[in-house]
Amino acid sequence: METSDTEETYVDTVDGVQFDCGLTSPHFITNADKQKAELDAPLILICMSEIPNVRKIQNILEYVIKNNKSLLIVAQVSQQVKSALLMNKIKGNIKVNVIDPPGFGPTKLETCEDLAILTGAKLFNEELGDDLDAMQPEDLGEAEYAETDDKNTVITTLGMSDNIEERIDEVVKRIAEEKNGFIKKKLEDRLAMLSGSVGIINVGAGSKVELKEKKDRVEDAIYATKAALKEGIVPGGGVALLNASEKISTDTVGESLLLDAIAAPYDTILDNAGIQFDIDLEEGCGIDVITGEPVNMVEAGIIDPVLVTKSALKNAVSVVSTIISADCVISNIRVNESS
Repeated sequence: METSDTEETYVDTVDGVQFDCGLTSPHFITNADKQKAELDAPLILICMSEIPNVRKIQNILEYVIKNNKSLLIVAQVSQQVKSALLMNKIKGNIKVNVIDPPGFGPTKLETCEDLAILTGAKLFNEELGDDLDAMQPEDLGEAEYAETDDKNTVITTLGMSDNIEERIDEVVKRIAEEKNGFIKKKLEDRLAMLSGSVGIINVGAGSKVELKEKKDRVEDAIYATKAALKEGIVPGGGVALLNASEKISTDTVGESLLLDAIAAPYDTILDNAGIQFDIDLEEGCGIDVITGEPVNMVEAGIIDPVLVTKSALKNAVSVVSTIISADCVISNIRVNESS
């Protein structure tokens, strides 16, 4: 999500890559509101070996500072190097971020090679005879934008190289042949990185207040979409839990109470909207509270991520368990203050 230059809200899709390497220090954060390190048009240094001292990357740092560029270092660095970079970053001498190399175990080298191809960087590895002292500015890769939060890094690349298709085909074949579940998951992560794009929602508004409200809504939508990608979707508006309560048979009083409780959100939503509707509907159908008409919830786009519905139910059961185990419950009296 970005702020639009105009009042219009629109979506851009760009070539990009996301991998699970987060911030190595909170001091690299450039956007305090989002708690993210953001770099515009960064140069990218990728190294499989640890960078032991600043002298090894002195040429690179001098070039970056002289040309007023930002730098993303994808490598393990010693504490001395990190401290020096942080000190200069905080003083405003350099725009820099350091993240660990992506990948894990047997796929680490290949994942770093993928990233090097995507960004046009040269991959340095002392185990293969590369000399870190020989690093030059022309060995750096380039990107349009890089953003790192506490868990992930997203790099918007300038364009895909010709070698990518071959690597994608190779990874697809290996995924089909791989029997080890862990390695298969890592290969799938590689495939997503190689073939992925990044969608950017540019949010525009007529005022700061409207912009903040819109951005909050879009942020919620992004998290909901990511949750939906993990475990899928169910009909929204309380319909999924209502249908479940109608399908499950009970053997105990506790189970009956649970089914009554999970049917309640549907009734509460209708009550809040001032809608009276007592006719039984088919499975997956509910009421669109905007129109007051019965609709197929999924077809109407009224959906919830499974993860959200499941988490809400788990948390509700947890709260009830706590209440049951307590000797008393303190409840605040709700006063209707409307005139």
